[in-house]
Amino acid sequence: MTTPDPILASVLQRRVQAISHEMATVLMRSSRSPIFNEIGDLVTVVFDRDGRTLAQTEYASIIANGAQPPLQRIIEYFAGDVHDGDVILHNDVYSGGNQNADVGVFVPIFWRDQLVAWTASKGHVADIGGMTAGGYDPRARDVWQEAFRIPPLKLHDRGELRRDVWDLVRANIRLDIVAEDIKAMIGACTIGRRRIVDLLDRYGAETFDAHMDYVIEASERQVRAEIERWPDGVYRGESWMVSDGLDPTARYRVAVEITVAGSDITFDFSATDDQAPGFTNMPAASAIGAIRIAFLMLVTAGGLSIPANHGVFAPIRTVFRKGSLIDPRFPASTIFGNQMCDEVVEAIMLALSDALPDRVTAGWNQFLCTALNGVDPRTDEPSVSLTIFQRGGPGAMRGADGYDALGFSGTPGSMRSPDMEMFELSTPHLMHYYEYLPDSAGHGEWRGGYGTRSSWTFLGVDEAGTTIGDDVASEGADPPHGLFGGGEGGLNELTLRFPDGTTKAWGSKEIVEGIPAGTVCVSRNGGGGGYGDARQRPPELVLAEVRDGLLSAEAARRDYGVAIAADGRTIDEQTTRRLRQEERA
Repeated sequence: MTTPDPILASVLQRRVQAISHEMATVLMRSSRSPIFNEIGDLVTVVFDRDGRTLAQTEYASIIANGAQPPLQRIIEYFAGDVHDGDVILHNDVYSGGNQNADVGVFVPIFWRDQLVAWTASKGHVADIGGMTAGGYDPRARDVWQEAFRIPPLKLHDRGELRRDVWDLVRANIRLDIVAEDIKAMIGACTIGRRRIVDLLDRYGAETFDAHMDYVIEASERQVRAEIERWPDGVYRGESWMVSDGLDPTARYRVAVEITVAGSDITFDFSATDDQAPGFTNMPAASAIGAIRIAFLMLVTAGGLSIPANHGVFAPIRTVFRKGSLIDPRFPASTIFGNQMCDEVVEAIMLALSDALPDRVTAGWNQFLCTALNGVDPRTDEPSVSLTIFQRGGPGAMRGADGYDALGFSGTPGSMRSPDMEMFELSTPHLMHYYEYLPDSAGHGEWRGGYGTRSSWTFLGVDEAGTTIGDDVASEGADPPHGLFGGGEGGLNELTLRFPDGTTKAWGSKEIVEGIPAGTVCVSRNGGGGGYGDARQRPPELVLAEVRDGLLSAEAARRDYGVAIAADGRTIDEQTTRRLRQEERA
């Protein structure tokens, strides 16, 4: 039996992490879709033979933390029938998937005729069949209307492509680019397999397994020690989703009860409302991913730096109620589910705000972007795109302002905005501007992150667009909450201006078909909530944002008690002292 060496364990852990990163780099640079190579809506993961996560590169964290459940299903499904050279495809939310548009490729790794590990690539493909190109259609009532379901499916068997299977998959997907992206995912997994085999050739399977076990156990010990510092108790929080894509006035409650007991933590979402009739339901794997994102935010806010692996999440227990908005009953449609990460994270942060005031964030602006599809007049080819550049701001926390224009809580700081010129080159749209939205951040001693404003013209033929998100002002959404005296963040506004001069307020989960060429979309994405008393914020920080054009002089005076001099570049010290003294009085 091998006795683990802590230094070698650290070396091997970093090597496996580097392998997952190389896989992601290969995938992004060899893929065809801008959703992959520009936005990075993808993940790569290395698992052990039993499906435990060893390392992951999480450009899209909601996918990364939801990649392990389908592998468990695959291992069970193909028990005794997994071979060197196999390639397994999967997306089905009713057998472990997090979203049908997030297609996964899983490759077993053999060394000396023994299964030793797995590599996986998973990403949001440009089309996955169903009733609408791109997959997002709020009118979908069941899973068959929204996607081509792929349960565990062998695409390669012992190194040989199964042409019948490949042709079946391609026949159910509109865009050839998706086939090319699947090939890129297979290539990334193949690179990972080669690197792991090289590692085993050097150290052997016994040494590798013993040291990976050591890393996982050490990670679990560190995280459990962190949780033990948290006060034991039962904590409750809730968030609201507005509109279900069918009824814009509908409101759904996402409720959590969190139990902290020693080094264990349970997230129970049983009190969440019943499932929706349309596509706004969240599969369990997606919910698990969202819970893990919030958990990692809380753990790392205490200063713990730790790679994501199986041990990090071992203390977590999750409870869902079958038939609720989270974990709906078959065959409910669910393609919006990933976007509900915002509500899950918000409910968790509110639940723990009093228990862990130094770790929680104020409310995030809930993500709102569009999924667009049509015909590109320059090529006469179909076009599908996501306007991920529409980014709101996250909430502040004690000691730190919210990051500006960070966007979706399901991909914190990792999934990228596309380059605007590449967006224009790859899709039939003309950008007018993309910039920070002034006065959008919730005020506080630590302010929320700023949102953005953007505008573009539709150039395509018979385009259709579906909004994907929440926090739309016209629907009566609640603004992102502030904490401990901090101000609320901003809501979202989305307007279509048609060539005939008419306008339309675009809802949060609404499809608009037949958008004529020349239509202009104007988007305003709000900022996050603030933290703490704004009158405690250093005046020089307020002045800097006024001078940068992020904050108006009126907002500086009203929200921060900071008077800007007539020159617009200095502080009126006397008036500022008076304003702040009056507020304290």
